[in-house]
Amino acid sequence: MALVYIDNDPWLVEYESCEKLYREIEGLLNLRDLEHKSSEKYVLYSSQVRLRLKQFTDEVQQLSHRLKGLANSKTVTLDEEERRQRMLELLQSRIILLNQRFQNRSVNNSFSDRQELFRPSTSKTTTSSAKKADSKISSWLDSDDDDDDEKGDKQPLLKNNVVFDQRKLMKDQDDGLDELASIVSRQKNIAITITNEVDFQNELVDDLLVKMDKTSAGIESQTKEVVHILKKDSTKGLWLIIILLLIANVVVALS
Repeated sequence: MALVYIDNDPWLVEYESCEKLYREIEGLLNLRDLEHKSSEKYVLYSSQVRLRLKQFTDEVQQLSHRLKGLANSKTVTLDEEERRQRMLELLQSRIILLNQRFQNRSVNNSFSDRQELFRPSTSKTTTSSAKKADSKISSWLDSDDDDDDEKGDKQPLLKNNVVFDQRKLMKDQDDGLDELASIVSRQKNIAITITNEVDFQNELVDDLLVKMDKTSAGIESQTKEVVHILKKDSTKGLWLIIILLLIANVVVALS
């Protein structure tokens, strides 16, 4: 019958470590949700979450690989294997949920910020300009009608000049609004490009940090092995043999 190691089981210890890492990532996401997307704390939390998400995914994959090894070697019972498989599936589902929450937050915030930045200002400007133009048109046309009634169409040239000036003013306003729309569109494209570049650079930095952590861990492990080997490789025995040979040579020479 296969044995089940419950106390100090390496697999269960690593599972607890994954649970702790999951709670840590969830806490960072909660803190990030309280910050504005353009703030430094938001960027810092996002970088930390991205790094820990990769670590969490790697550790869950290692757990899955080790569980297969335990099952093949019959180290655990069938019931225990099924129980651990359910625990592993729970961690895998948490990876999906964390990634969705991390990505959806970024997309939604980016979209809402851009909508708030561009749409209201443009609509307000267009509406106010249109209202002012309409009010000016109505006032000028009304004044022209009054003059026509009083003077009996004695000043048609003045009315034509006013209408011409009004049309020119409206055309200038339309041209100004078109130019403003093109400027806003260019600024929007520049902001999107900068955001994409920053996200790409953050991913490169996170990959570099992960590789540095792995390298540091490897150096530390090799250093411990070297120290252990140096402790074992003692020269006390060689010095003892050399001293005994010297004493033997002195005795032989005196005899």
